[in-house]
Amino acid sequence: MDSQRTLPLASMTAKPLYLVDGSGYIFRAYYGVGQLSTRSGFPTNALLGFTRMMLKLVKDVSAEYIAVTFDTGEPTFRHLMYDEYKANREKCPDDLAVQMPYFRKIGTALTFPVLEQAGVEADDIIATLALRFASPERPVIIVSGDKDLCQLVSPEITVWDAMRDIRYDAEGVKGKFGVRPDQMIDYLTLVGDSSDNVPGVKGIGPKTAVQLLERFETLEGILTNIGDIEKIKGLRGAAGIRERLESNPEMVRLSRELVTLKRDVKPYSELSDVEAFHYQGPGTSGPSHQALLELFRELEFDALVDAFGGTTHSPAPSQQEKHYTVVTQESLGEFAAKLASQSRFAFDTETTSLDSLTCDLVGISISWEAGSAFYLPISGSSEPERQLDLDQVRALLNPIFANEAIKKYGLNLKYDLSVLRTHGFTIRGLSFDGMLASYVLNPDRREHGLKALTSRLLNEQMVSYNELTKGAADIGAVPIDVVAKYACHDAEASFRIELPLSQELTRVSGEGAAPSPKYVFESIEMPLIPVLEQMERDGIGLDIELIESLNREFSLELNSLETRIQELAGENFNLNSPKQLGVILFEKMGIPTAGLKRTQSGISTDASVLEKLAPSYEIVGKILEYRELFKLKSTYLESLASLRSPTTGRIHTTFNQAVAATGRLSSSDPNLQNIPIRNPRGRRIRGAFVAAPGSTLISADYSQIELRVLAHMSGDKALQQAFHQGQDIHLTTAREIFGAVSESELKDLRRVAKTINFGIVYGMSAFRLAQDLQISRTAAQKYIDSYFGRYPNVRTYFDALESQIEQNGYVETMFGRRRYLRDIDTSGRDKGYATRSLLNAPIQGSAAEIMKIAMIRLHEKISARPDARMVLQVHDELVFEVTESSAEQLRDLVINEMEGAVTLTVPLKVDLRLANRWG
Repeated sequence: MDSQRTLPLASMTAKPLYLVDGSGYIFRAYYGVGQLSTRSGFPTNALLGFTRMMLKLVKDVSAEYIAVTFDTGEPTFRHLMYDEYKANREKCPDDLAVQMPYFRKIGTALTFPVLEQAGVEADDIIATLALRFASPERPVIIVSGDKDLCQLVSPEITVWDAMRDIRYDAEGVKGKFGVRPDQMIDYLTLVGDSSDNVPGVKGIGPKTAVQLLERFETLEGILTNIGDIEKIKGLRGAAGIRERLESNPEMVRLSRELVTLKRDVKPYSELSDVEAFHYQGPGTSGPSHQALLELFRELEFDALVDAFGGTTHSPAPSQQEKHYTVVTQESLGEFAAKLASQSRFAFDTETTSLDSLTCDLVGISISWEAGSAFYLPISGSSEPERQLDLDQVRALLNPIFANEAIKKYGLNLKYDLSVLRTHGFTIRGLSFDGMLASYVLNPDRREHGLKALTSRLLNEQMVSYNELTKGAADIGAVPIDVVAKYACHDAEASFRIELPLSQELTRVSGEGAAPSPKYVFESIEMPLIPVLEQMERDGIGLDIELIESLNREFSLELNSLETRIQELAGENFNLNSPKQLGVILFEKMGIPTAGLKRTQSGISTDASVLEKLAPSYEIVGKILEYRELFKLKSTYLESLASLRSPTTGRIHTTFNQAVAATGRLSSSDPNLQNIPIRNPRGRRIRGAFVAAPGSTLISADYSQIELRVLAHMSGDKALQQAFHQGQDIHLTTAREIFGAVSESELKDLRRVAKTINFGIVYGMSAFRLAQDLQISRTAAQKYIDSYFGRYPNVRTYFDALESQIEQNGYVETMFGRRRYLRDIDTSGRDKGYATRSLLNAPIQGSAAEIMKIAMIRLHEKISARPDARMVLQVHDELVFEVTESSAEQLRDLVINEMEGAVTLTVPLKVDLRLANRWG
C-alpha cells in the first residue's frame, strides 16, 4: 500500500494491543505546543501536549489494551558496544528536563501501564511485547513515528504514525523505504542513522541501499558476493562502495547490531497474559480519579480538571469560616488580648515587594484555629481611614511575637521574620514552617509553596497574588476587604496544614530522635531560619569601582577577541549565533565533522563539540574564550551593581532552604554558588566582594568533607587511616591505583584520582568516567575496580545501600534526612538512574547537614557580638566579616566550631584564610 494512505481502523481485528512510544510523544508534544507554564513559572507545554495526545489516542481507537514505553535516558547495551552511539544528541532542553518527572505520573494517573527498563530502549520493549503477543486473533499496533520499528512489521504487526495518521504494513514499508520489512535491518545498517550516530557505510544512501538489497536480498548476501557489486546496472560509485564494504566489515556488522531491536527484554518476554495491559481508564470516582484531578490541579490544567468532573476553584466557605478585619484601636486591643492567650498561632505578612529589607508592611494576618483568621491593615491602602498605626500594632503585638513560649507557625517564615524585623518586631518561638516540613518529607517535590500544599493537603485552591492584584497598580489599590479575605485565607491555611504535615513527620519518624526526618526538621532546618535571615540582612560589601573596572576591561577583551575571531574567519559574523558560527566553521573553513554531535539544524556548536576541536584550531579556542568572557560579563558584571542595596551599599543574596533535594543550600539574586573559582577571571569577580573598612573576611572551607563522610559511613579502614594520617587523599588514591610512578607522573595522575574519588561519591558510571577523563570505558572500569580493590568497605557500603533501597525504598543521612526511590523513580528514567541518585544522597546530605549544624552553632556564638558576622555560605565554605582586631580570636572560634560540629570516625578539617577580599 502507499505509505501516505491511511488504513481504516474498522479493518483491524477487534481489541488490538497498542504499544505507544512514549518518548517520541514527549518530544512531539514539546515542539508542538507553544510556551505554557503555571502561575509560578513551571513550564508545562510538553506535559499538556502529551496528556492531550494520549487522551485523543484512546478516544480515537477505543483502546482496550495499551501500554506506554519510555526511554530511560541512561546508557544502554548499545553504548557498551559503541562509545559514540547517540553521542551527537543535543542535551535535553532545560524547560523540558524539568517536566520529565511528570510524564510517568501522568501515564500512571491515566491508568496506562507505564514500561521502561534499564540497559535497553523503549523500542526494545516494544519489539519484545509485539512479538510476544501478536497473533492473527489479536494484532499489535505500534504507535510511533520511528522508522526503526518498521523492522517489526508483519501481517500481525502494524506501525502507526498517529501524528500524521500514516500506517505502515508490509506494502507501506515497501512504498516508503523501497524494501520489505524483513530487509529493514539490513537497510538501516547500510544507510546508518545520523540522529543515533550509527555509522552505516559511508557513501551508501537510501537509493544505493535499495539497489544492493534488490540484487543480493540481505547484508550477508552483499558481503558474500561483494565482487559482483560492480555488475549492478546503474549503481553509481560501485567501486568505492565495494572498497568501503571490504575495508571495514566489522563496522558494518556493528552497525547491524546497533539497529537491530532486542526481542527478549525481561521481564516482558516472560509475560503470558495480555490482560496485564487491559485499559480501564481513571473512571469518574475513586482513588485513581482523585489522583488524576490532583495532578491536573497541580499542573493547572484547568480545562482537563473540568473535563474530568473536578473543580479548579476553592469550595465555598463553610458557615464556620470567619475572616475578621481589625481596623480600630479598640478592636486591636481586644485582638491583642485574645492573641496573647493563645499557645500557638500562624501568621503571614502582606508587603509592597519581595525585598524584605526595603518593602512596606501592608498588613499582617493571623490565625489560631481552623475556619477563623484576622487581618490587620497597616499601610499602603487607598482607604487610610481603615488602617492601623504601625507603632500601635508593634506596641501591642511585639511582646507576643517575642514570647518564645507561644509557638509561631507559617510558611517561608524566613521572609516574614525578616519583614517584621525590618519594621521593628522581635520574633521568637518559630515552631513550624510548612514549606520546610514539606521539603523534609518530600525533598524531590518541586512545589512546597502554600498554594501547592493547600491543594494537596486541604483540597482547596488559593487565590494567587497575581489574581488578587489583577488590573490594579499594586496591592494598595485593592480594597482592604478583598485583601483581608486573601490574607486571612493564607494565615488560616498555614495554620491548618501544620496538623497533617506534623502527623506525617511523626508517622515516618516516631518521636523524632536522630536519625529521623522529624529530627532534621526540628533540630536542623527550623533553627537555621534565623541564621539565614541574619546572613541575608547583613549582606556583604561590594567594590563597585572594581566591578565597573572589570566590566570595562572585559569589554575591551571581548572586542579584541571578536576582532581576532573574525580575522581568522575571513568575514564578520554574529559570534553569539550558533547557526552563523556553524556555517563559518564547517562550511567556509571546512573543519571535518565526522563524529561530531548533530542537531536538527546541522552540526552542534555547543561547548562539548568546540572543546574537542580547540586544540587543533585557533579560532575555536578563541570562541570558547569569548563565550566564557561574555557569560561572566553578562551574568555578573552587568548585574551585580544593580543588585547592590541602595540603602546599605551591600549585596544581600537570598539563601534558598527548600530547593536542593540533597539538603544543600542554594542562593539567588545573585547566585553565589555559580561564581567561578577555578579560572583567574572568576577569582577576580569574587575579589569584588569585600570587607568593610577596619574589617577582614575569614573564609573557612571544609576540606574534602564528602570523602570524610564516606570514610565514616562506610567504615573503610584504609580510607579512614589516610585521613587520620593527614594524607593527601587524591595522591594516596593515585599511588594505590597506578602503582609506582615518578613524582612528575604522580602529579598529573592526582587529577585523575580526584575525578575517581569524587566520581565514586557521586555514583559515576564507567561510561561517565570515561567521558570525563577522555579514556575508554574499559580503562574507566579498570580504574573503578582498582579503587574498590583498595577500599573494599566502600563497595560493601554501596552494596548495602542498594539492598536498603530495594527493601525500604529510601536512604537516609547520618541525621535522618530521607530521599525516596518513589520520588526519583518518576523522572522518566530507569530505576538504575534513581538508585544511583540515592546512593550519593546519604553522603552529600550528611555533608550539608554538618555545614548547617556548624552554622547554627556559630550563629549562637557570634550573633550578639558587634565584631563578627557570618555573611556567606557557598558549597563547603563559610565566609565571615570580622573586625581586624578580633580576627585571630575569631579564627580559632570558627575552626573549633566547624571542626567540632559533629564527631566522626575521621577528623573534620577546615582550611581557613583571611583577606580583605573574597576569593
